Amino acid sequence: MKKGIIIIGAGAAGIGFGVALKDLEYDDFLILESETIGNSFKNWPQETRFITPSFTSNGFGMPDLNAVSFSTSPAYSLGKERLAGKEYAQYLELVAKGYELPLLEHQKVNEIKKEDNRYQVYTDSKSFEAKYIIFAVGQYSTPDKSFGNIGIHYSEVQSWKQFTNEKQIVIGGNESGIDAALNLAKNGNKVNVYTQKSGLSAPDADPSIRLSPYTRQKFFALNANQRQNIKIHEKMELKRLTQQKNKYLLEFANGHLIEAKTEPILCTGFKNGAVKLQQNLFEEEEGTVLLNDYDESLKAQNIFLVGPDVRHQNAIFCYIYKFRQRFAVIIEEIAKRENLQIDKEKIAEYQKNSFYLANCNNCVVACDC
Repeated sequence: MKKGIIIIGAGAAGIGFGVALKDLEYDDFLILESETIGNSFKNWPQETRFITPSFTSNGFGMPDLNAVSFSTSPAYSLGKERLAGKEYAQYLELVAKGYELPLLEHQKVNEIKKEDNRYQVYTDSKSFEAKYIIFAVGQYSTPDKSFGNIGIHYSEVQSWKQFTNEKQIVIGGNESGIDAALNLAKNGNKVNVYTQKSGLSAPDADPSIRLSPYTRQKFFALNANQRQNIKIHEKMELKRLTQQKNKYLLEFANGHLIEAKTEPILCTGFKNGAVKLQQNLFEEEEGTVLLNDYDESLKAQNIFLVGPDVRHQNAIFCYIYKFRQRFAVIIEEIAKRENLQIDKEKIAEYQKNSFYLANCNNCVVACDC
């Protein structure tokens, strides 16, 4: 099957990019999803909620923060401000159906090869061909497990109620680490959080660095006993984690050695899903994929990255309300290369609704108070 554009991944970035293509009247594309629409969201722990609130503010130049298109709103569709992962997947399914996006599920991409000026995409059962590839695979399916198979990663937790031992160790003190700690404490566990630095004390205004207000609020809403059950140890960088019979040994960069009876919970973040899928198409520098001004790989022409892995200078596009602003920029560049005309009024509509960010030079989050 030949297409102009193939999008790999049907999460927030993939569905959002597909909607933008439809909006801008480009129909020669296909979305490939390895599992089902919004699969990563379906695998969130049961207690996890969006840290960005949903509110139907559409029509005033500031759409719902969690919407993948400015004419939709998860708050309106589902009637909730804080969505669980499975609920957000339901929203994505509604969007895909409403926009009639061309999409194939259960098509795991195994290999991508370039032939002449086009790419051959091979899945378990089919092959596809396209001139442009949009990687929208996200991060959640590629957890950072630096210690082999030892440790339970945040992404492997179905519910925090599954932890019944009174003493738990959490590695990592940012969003997922603090979220894990407070949920464990609510269930009566005593939790030691070991981290190099904690988002709880970060002075930055940028919510990509500082702990979100939602998580901070939940942390300080714990009762006195629950909060006393959480101990946060900073300047503790875990270097080695091993298992010996019925205990776990944690060795830290500062020389500290800790023994634990329970398997540590790893809130150590995620690796770049696109790089793991097809490393030969991307160049990395200190864990960041190198991209040009149009989010195109510096290593392979016509290979683009969308979603939470996008970085430009100091700008981190890890939230939906951030990375959705790059969809139309990429499409506009592809249209230019293909000598296609895009309706300027539609681009203006994207700009009016804060869905178009071409220049990242001024993306600095600063607050006077």
